[in-house]
Amino acid sequence: MSSSPSQAARWFDLFAAFGRSPGPDTYAAVFHPDGEVSDAGMATPTPASQVRDAIAHVLRLMPDLTIDMRRYRSRGAAVFVEAANRGTINGTPVAWGATYRVHLRDGGVHRGRRFYDQAALFRALRPDMAWLPQMPARPQGIVSAYADLVHDAPLNASFASDAIIEVPDQRRPLAPGEIFSHLAGAPLQAIDWAGDDRLMFVEWRRGDLLGVDRLELDGGRIVSMRRYFDTLGLLAEHDPSVTALRASLLSNAAGAD
Repeated sequence: MSSSPSQAARWFDLFAAFGRSPGPDTYAAVFHPDGEVSDAGMATPTPASQVRDAIAHVLRLMPDLTIDMRRYRSRGAAVFVEAANRGTINGTPVAWGATYRVHLRDGGVHRGRRFYDQAALFRALRPDMAWLPQMPARPQGIVSAYADLVHDAPLNASFASDAIIEVPDQRRPLAPGEIFSHLAGAPLQAIDWAGDDRLMFVEWRRGDLLGVDRLELDGGRIVSMRRYFDTLGLLAEHDPSVTALRASLLSNAAGAD
């Protein structure tokens, strides 16, 4: 079911109000009665009937949580929102970026998913948590088009030679020629998108891994890219104990009692 740009704008205003003052009422206000929201590591999506309890659980962990809903783009029923989150866990300030992708129905979230790196958040609880292997710095390679990186991408723009590329598993920005070695070994498949000639969001799948690329464009070239996906599940392949951290944030985490 498609939604109008004005409906997306009204919904974004509600979502931004929730971000400024998170609580059960402001969170429930953004959902359709039949809606649901998913997160990496969830056993099942959280239905709209349970989102009040879900956000109350998060606020017990981070009573000072705020979410700055910075910008959005919409296409039909799909809306992508880029946001900056911050709060305090166990006395430790934490901040993390996220993209929220929703499909609207009658002005509320019918299907939603959060894209962010849970490891970045949980390192406040476990500072010794490892990182995934770091890519060695390489000489500048050939800068190709985004469509060569993500199959069925909605744009064929090339990367500017000085484009800034951020990915959650690497502790340094990548050069445009390096991004084609990131998550190598299996193709990324575009499954949803929204945007224009200045800002684009592309949701992709790589096996069981889901993510979103946020692309800033200027003059038809990509000048900035930020990749949002969860690395905690990938870290768990080396250290299964890290998945227990999810139960501290997600009330319906897979494997939680």
